Amino acid sequence: MRRAPVLFVTFDNLGSVGEYDPPQPWLHMRVQKLGFSILGLIARRKDWYRNADTPMLLTCLQEAGFFEQFERVIFTGTSMGGYAALTYSRLVPGAEVAIFSPQTTLNQQITPFEARFKYALRKWDWDSPAFLDATEAVPKAARVLLFYDPFVPEDRAHAQRLLHPNVTHVKCRHFGHRALRQVKACGVLEDLFGAIGAGTFEATAFVRSLSHRRNLRPWRKALLSNVTAARHPQLAKVALERLQALDPDAVYLEKARTRLEKLDNPRAEQHQKARLNGRITTESRAIVVPERPHDTALASGVLLAGGRYCAQSRTWIRATKFTPPPTLSNEELIDTLAGNHLFAGHLRGHFGHFLVESTARLWALAAVEGEIDSVLYLPYRGKVRKARRALKALSPFFDQLELSVPVKIIERPTQVETLHIPELGFGWGERYAGTPDYRHLMRNRLGRRVKAEGAERLYISRARLPPHRGGVLGEHVIEANLARQGYEIFHPELHPLEVQIARYKAARQVVALDGSALHLAAFFLPPAPRVCLILRRSRANAADYIRQYEAFCDTTPDVIDVISKDWLVAGSKRVDFRSVGQLDFGALFDQLKALHYVDRNFAPDLPDAREIEALEEDLAARGSRAVALPAPHG
Repeated sequence: MRRAPVLFVTFDNLGSVGEYDPPQPWLHMRVQKLGFSILGLIARRKDWYRNADTPMLLTCLQEAGFFEQFERVIFTGTSMGGYAALTYSRLVPGAEVAIFSPQTTLNQQITPFEARFKYALRKWDWDSPAFLDATEAVPKAARVLLFYDPFVPEDRAHAQRLLHPNVTHVKCRHFGHRALRQVKACGVLEDLFGAIGAGTFEATAFVRSLSHRRNLRPWRKALLSNVTAARHPQLAKVALERLQALDPDAVYLEKARTRLEKLDNPRAEQHQKARLNGRITTESRAIVVPERPHDTALASGVLLAGGRYCAQSRTWIRATKFTPPPTLSNEELIDTLAGNHLFAGHLRGHFGHFLVESTARLWALAAVEGEIDSVLYLPYRGKVRKARRALKALSPFFDQLELSVPVKIIERPTQVETLHIPELGFGWGERYAGTPDYRHLMRNRLGRRVKAEGAERLYISRARLPPHRGGVLGEHVIEANLARQGYEIFHPELHPLEVQIARYKAARQVVALDGSALHLAAFFLPPAPRVCLILRRSRANAADYIRQYEAFCDTTPDVIDVISKDWLVAGSKRVDFRSVGQLDFGALFDQLKALHYVDRNFAPDLPDAREIEALEEDLAARGSRAVALPAPHG
């Protein structure tokens, strides 16, 4: 006889298979103690319920009217059981789901990032389409509560596949993959399932109830490990000091201190692709060579005594493209420059490229600023006039950096009395994380006298940029709807740098298209902000933003990709920075709701088919060409 009008349908996880003799359903004691009914599907083997019996049993019960006895049916499980709970919940339309650290599938074509469960992948069938992808069950559920630790990369990636208005993401930071065990250790497991069963669960209140986590050694270890892995030494130092006071004899603190010392002293690290070592090479009578028309394209940098090329002066202008060594002929005139100077690489006029490439060596100012007479830049592609204009336009940046020496453009090959050549501390690919010295300079010195001013909710718009700078079709739709939700609509190019810095310092929740402004914001946003990146072109590299924000701000941006078409400018054969993305606005606001950037009950004002057609016709009249994208899987 059922004991309550609420039924929990539970599934075993890897740890609970075979745990009891005789077998007992997962969570049965707690659920019964709370006064709810339970139907437990007990696994005989660790097969992720990829068998014929599970769907057959649930289908038979559904057809027999078993589930109709209950007012609410809640499917629940963790990890393997979480996958099963979600994917089979579709057999009971209108069921609710509460899952912890679930996988959405182990199929490698769908989730190539999932490599933890190699035995299960080899042993069981992950090709047959029936119940293969748990994301397909989401639209049929009344509600999905998804609990996971965003610092576990695989769990975060699965969660990104579960963006839907039905899904509430509950982030249990530093709880690890076995998040439910930490919830239990916090003493709130019964309260959690009691609230879920009663229909009164509220995510904010639940997260507040986890305050006891600070007393858990696994949580403390995970916190230190995560902030250290994110290469955030200042935050790691604070955490280490506080935990030392609470747990002075813990061995893990000594290990964490050793890792932190290596992180905080980049000169002690080995030179690796993803971990730069903060080296500064100082040379006498080195020759700084700009690009010249008669040499190889982009050839530039520093030549040492005897004409040897200094590889450390190389500039990366894309993740896979760098400047080649220059060649000096015997006939070329060489200028001379007395004193001490800092080599800073190319000066780029485009602000985004300036941030990524031209600021990458400025971290060395902290070490040599008291010794140097100037900072030396090369004109990009040898265009001296353009470099001079760029230097004038970028002077507010150097002012906010409180640079105490002049910036000079090297127009001809110049022999420098003493030249400091720093390694790149920021840049393309892995370098987006920045070295500790670079992050410290930008986070603690750039714009430090500017006070925060502006709204806590900020939308960074591209709508006022010239058409050739790229954007999205109908960005005014995003602006108008987010303004209704209390966002300040900010057009950074219309404001001086000081105002931009003030806005970013004040913001706690940011929504933006990918672009230069979002890279700059990472220098100033407070720790652990909420950041949502809306992709504006299909070739956008979200990984660069994620890497930067995880390192600079201790947060992982949410990424929304709802591009239905790319509009290529006339004459272009591929997507580039000038392209315009056409977004599925309905899907966009569904995901913004699911991620809690707008209210769950918010009704956006969206353009109808005629309005979209008019926008398309306007782009087509300017010569742009649409390229439709395939619908995303699931």
